[in-house]
Amino acid sequence: MVIDEEILIRNEAEIQLYGAGETIFLENSYPKFYYQISKGLVKLNTYRDDGSEFIHSLPGNGNCFAETFLWGENPYCINAVAIEDTEVWKLSRSNFFKLIDSCDEIMKSIMAYTSDRMFYRHKMLSTLSENKPSYRICKVFELLKHHHKQPEPFKYIVPFSRQQLASLTGLRVETVIRTVKKLEKENLLRICNGKICV
Repeated sequence: MVIDEEILIRNEAEIQLYGAGETIFLENSYPKFYYQISKGLVKLNTYRDDGSEFIHSLPGNGNCFAETFLWGENPYCINAVAIEDTEVWKLSRSNFFKLIDSCDEIMKSIMAYTSDRMFYRHKMLSTLSENKPSYRICKVFELLKHHHKQPEPFKYIVPFSRQQLASLTGLRVETVIRTVKKLEKENLLRICNGKICV
């Protein structure tokens, strides 16, 4: 958890419920809140001109999202959409800045979280520049395992659908399905009850 929920409550944050598929904010709207997920899963995405979706990240329980936009005057360049029923803490922009001004530890926590996310984003950018689908998919799995501190082979269950993996890697869903089958034959992953284990 980036900011303890008790601290959020004391600083007038409110919990909001979003149903699966419900929009939290849209691209080109302006940031007004600090968002932190209490329970659930959110996708940060953009839509291409052809209507396809690119998923930038999938923050879950305890993670904040889009907080870096609060420091600038630019609108969001992403959408935030609940993937499942999700509870999100919303803290107004003014109360967020009062909170971080009053507590160095919270600012350090946010900066550490942002640093981890920037590491992931830069790794993903270099991964997406590679044309080989198996490389892209394996790198995403490697990053997920690293993030979740699960080094043992075939112990990490990938929490995403084939469609979500396609949106994360910029590949077509058919390519993801074909590549996953190929990686399974090469013993680089296993399929357990329909889930990918790496």
